[in-house]
Amino acid sequence: LLLHLAFQYALPKSTENKLHRRCTIWTSGILWKDTRGVQSLVELVDNSQCVLLLMSCQEGSQENMNCLCKQLIHEILSLQQQLCPSLKLQEFVIDPSQLHYPIQKPSTLTLYDIE
Repeated sequence: LLLHLAFQYALPKSTENKLHRRCTIWTSGILWKDTRGVQSLVELVDNSQCVLLLMSCQEGSQENMNCLCKQLIHEILSLQQQLCPSLKLQEFVIDPSQLHYPIQKPSTLTLYDIE
């Protein structure tokens, strides 16, 4: 998953060598920034049981960030269907004030009505 995202989304360091990317990769995650001012972090947490997606952007790039966020979620879910179809998925949003390791699935369900 991480190598796929690195190759798909991180910018090449040069036009000559497409395999060298402008990103930071560690054992369980990847961090990159695109040309539109959006920085993305994808990390496998809780013994690779959870995929954490964190994003930030420069002022005025919120629409670009939202678009990329949708693309990344679609990409992650598509890869899961291709590579691990028997894996049961569950999506949830974590309140940023509650973000700490280890990631805990929210115990209560909060519904928001956006009009």
